[in-house]
Amino acid sequence: MKGASVLAPIARRMEGKVALITGGASGIGESTARLFARHGAKVVIADIQDELGRSVCNDINNNGSDQERSMSYVHWDVTRESDVKDAVDA
Repeated sequence: MKGASVLAPIARRMEGKVALITGGASGIGESTARLFARHGAKVVIADIQDELGRSVCNDINNNGSDQERSMSYVHWDVTRESDVKDAVDA
């Protein structure tokens, strides 16, 4: 168990941070969102795939560990300046 105690601080290296993941509803973005949540970050998924984005958030918030349960979703089209401004202001 000595290795587990050494890895514990590394596993929480995102604790107290907020990660805004564009394209987080699927693919690499989804994997990144899940990884950051596992490492303690409060994750905001920003995507145009509303159903998938909400589904990922619900999955983590309902089934993840206590440390992972701080994920939210915002509709954000990175090609629209107004969406970018709204997401950052939120």
